Amino acid sequence: MRIEIVGGATRQRGSPRSRRYEESGDFFAQGYVISDPSDVEQMRIPIGETGTRVPAGPFDFLPKDGTSGVS
Repeated sequence: MRIEIVGGATRQRGSPRSRRYEESGDFFAQGYVISDPSDVEQMRIPIGETGTRVPAGPFDFLPKDGTSGVS
């Protein structure tokens, strides 16, 4: 599946980023690994999943309707 950059505070370089799978339209965020055991415990993340901490900025680049193209 092709992954495209939707946006990020540092434009086309660096991180954090919002990204999108072109075929399915699903979004994901590039951020910082959550490694504090207390944070992980509070989030109750299921086995096989992970969490990332992402500053608010990259979410400004997501489409407002949640479904169509890159903003």
